[in-house]
Amino acid sequence: MIKKIFAFAFLIILSLTFKAQSQQVTLGLSPEINFPTGNASNMSGIGFGGSLKAEFGISDKHAITANGGYNLFIGKRYFGSRTQNIESIPAKLGFKYYPSPDFYVEAQAGAAFHMGGFSKTSFIWSPGFGTRFKTGSANNKIEFGLRYEAWTNTSYNSTANLKTTSFGFIGLKLGYVFGL
Repeated sequence: MIKKIFAFAFLIILSLTFKAQSQQVTLGLSPEINFPTGNASNMSGIGFGGSLKAEFGISDKHAITANGGYNLFIGKRYFGSRTQNIESIPAKLGFKYYPSPDFYVEAQAGAAFHMGGFSKTSFIWSPGFGTRFKTGSANNKIEFGLRYEAWTNTSYNSTANLKTTSFGFIGLKLGYVFGL
């Protein structure tokens, strides 16, 4: 609990610091469709979700991001029964680089807080890229993004050996970005 309070306070202080120095602050709202990869595709064939991302520009080409959302992966059906759905609330911090005004590459890291039977918290790492398209408003844009995301857990199996597992997926988002 103390770690969560510390992380939340750190985010607020970080956002206030960068807001005072930033050139632009944006807020994006994006629905997502996610395609599990590797071993994760044995548990689920598709996932859906949404995210809310704040972006704090620290220069014309660099930004810090804070991202939160919800993901639901639909369990696969095997021999008449369905595997359990996977639900999580991811929270990530990231860094964006804009090689051109409307194209970016980014890296994010954080935690996925799982709900239901998957009660463990996972470490998240996620590289991605995307582009933005102008709308009628000077400050608002439509954003398309593509990323790979992995949720990593460390647990002990029945023989007390440390075991690391990963749940990976390709995520597509199409959202709306509000310039503040």
